[in-house]
Amino acid sequence: MGHRDEMMAATSACKEGTKIAMDNGKYVRYTPEQVEALERLYHECPKPSSMRRQQLIRECPILSNIEPKQIKVWFQNRRCREKQRKEASRLQAVNRKLTAMNKLLMEENDRLQKQVSHLVYENSYFRQQTQ
Repeated sequence: MGHRDEMMAATSACKEGTKIAMDNGKYVRYTPEQVEALERLYHECPKPSSMRRQQLIRECPILSNIEPKQIKVWFQNRRCREKQRKEASRLQAVNRKLTAMNKLLMEENDRLQKQVSHLVYENSYFRQQTQ
């Protein structure tokens, strides 16, 4: 699988919310300690280079049994999750604003409809008075 294929697979998996199967067909499961270490590293550098990933594996014993490709995919998925969270948060904020605007517009519409009804009633009354 080439670099472009890996990126597309990771992006596709991210969009579908699935995990990527490694070449041997097994899903990668990380221990809570490994996830904690990876999260800590992610906050230091969300997009480590290939050399930096190799260095992480050498320097962090808890990650030593994880393939560099698996680390790369973990970081891709983590960046994707963060992007999805930010987008969801942005959309929730937009939704709250639109809901508030909708409420105001419905209240104004109600007020204007009552005003129209009142004016129609007055118009009818004045027409009767002038006949």
